[in-house]
Amino acid sequence: MSHRRPDLAVRLFLSLHRSRGVAQDLPLFNSLLDALAKSRHAGKAASLVRALERRFPPDAVTYNTLADGWCRVKDTSRALDILREMVESGIAPTKATYNIILKGFFRAGQLQHAWDFFVQMKKRGSKDENCRPDVVSYTTVVHGLGVAGQLDKARKVFDEMSKEGCTPSAATYNVLIQVICKKGNVEDAVAVFDDMIIKGYVPNVVTYTVLIRGLCHAGKIDRAMKLLERMKGQGCEPVVQTYNVLVRYSFEEGEIEKALDLFRRMSKGEECLPNQDTYNIIISTMFVRKRAEDMAVAARMVVEIVDRGYLPRRFMFNRVLNGLMLTGNQELSRELLRMQEKYTRLRREIRL
Repeated sequence: MSHRRPDLAVRLFLSLHRSRGVAQDLPLFNSLLDALAKSRHAGKAASLVRALERRFPPDAVTYNTLADGWCRVKDTSRALDILREMVESGIAPTKATYNIILKGFFRAGQLQHAWDFFVQMKKRGSKDENCRPDVVSYTTVVHGLGVAGQLDKARKVFDEMSKEGCTPSAATYNVLIQVICKKGNVEDAVAVFDDMIIKGYVPNVVTYTVLIRGLCHAGKIDRAMKLLERMKGQGCEPVVQTYNVLVRYSFEEGEIEKALDLFRRMSKGEECLPNQDTYNIIISTMFVRKRAEDMAVAARMVVEIVDRGYLPRRFMFNRVLNGLMLTGNQELSRELLRMQEKYTRLRREIRL
């Protein structure tokens, strides 16, 4: 099911629904609802459930999907209606149901509602195991409070987890490190990272990337580079997003040669191969100084993008072309114009 073409998915499903000899079941129907929910078409998903409820009686997955759809469009009151409807129909809400709505409150910026809902989950959890907060619930609360700037409260919830019999996961540590970094307390984040390792957790690529970003944001590029080497030494392979953070912040700190050296190592395959975001970072940075040699670097980046099979936007072509013309580089300008003509033709063929 395509999240980008929900109408097409619905039409296809309904045409199959009317066809004889075509087997359809509830899991397939729920997959369609999930596609609608994730593409922010909660109302359409709800209408479809009402229209086909005799053929596909809703189960827990159906209700959870509808609740998630309403939460994604920040309509938590309708999500709560789904919860009530679920109970009234005799289907017991699952842990996923409560976690979906809890996350929905935070997503909608309804912090007090989220906190009250979490407290109620803890109270009712003594009688209903499905309502008892699990590691997903706690991780959601730590993240939601931290993003909202309530870091002290987030840390208190994190500290209370183990006492409540819920062991934090690597994901819980990751979100705590992330929100501490966003608050600008990178040394505190490093302390949490160290504590995580002491307690036997193995940091994953998200952990390292989040902390590397935090160090870079604090202007500690050298420490971020050392953490990258430590990451690789521990057998945790960095992803392109990890390198993009280092390239971007190295440029921002004026460490242009350091950033370009890292990029060259990426291009040669010594590190993770660059993606289009990597090239965009470098090209944008080349326009800060607007020197002739910088425009030439930007042009070579565009050529390399195309050689690697990416299709850059027309805006990027035009921007680099203007830069080359302003700095008098006619040879590279002509090469880029020829490439743009070929590229435009290719885009037209792809559309067809």
